[in-house]
Amino acid sequence: MKYLLFFVLFLTSISSFSQEDWVKTEGTITEITIHSGRKTRETAVVKFNLEDGTEQLGNVELFRIPFIGSMKSVGDTVAVNYNKKNPVLLETVFGKFLSSYGMYILIFLGIIFSIKPFLTKKAQSADK
Repeated sequence: MKYLLFFVLFLTSISSFSQEDWVKTEGTITEITIHSGRKTRETAVVKFNLEDGTEQLGNVELFRIPFIGSMKSVGDTVAVNYNKKNPVLLETVFGKFLSSYGMYILIFLGIIFSIKPFLTKKAQSADK
């Protein structure tokens, strides 16, 4: 339960970043790291250009499919959003989508999967 609470608070803190000015750009992956403690987490060092043309490096978490890995490799381009005030803060476009709408998606899936037992119970009671 405490992990769930921590996760909800973490998502809330991430969504507070969305109030700031973010700039969308393309970057090139220069290095990928698979974290050994949990093989479900993969980060990449991305090289991208700021609005003024300055080259910048930053870390971003890649979406990883269990048992398969990420679909990105070194040298691939990835769409990232960086914070104007602090360009070291990066997130992928997909990561921003998940941090914005991930909880709603989980609630929707929970409702969908919870309805099935009620429908089968109602159908069984109608048959009697």
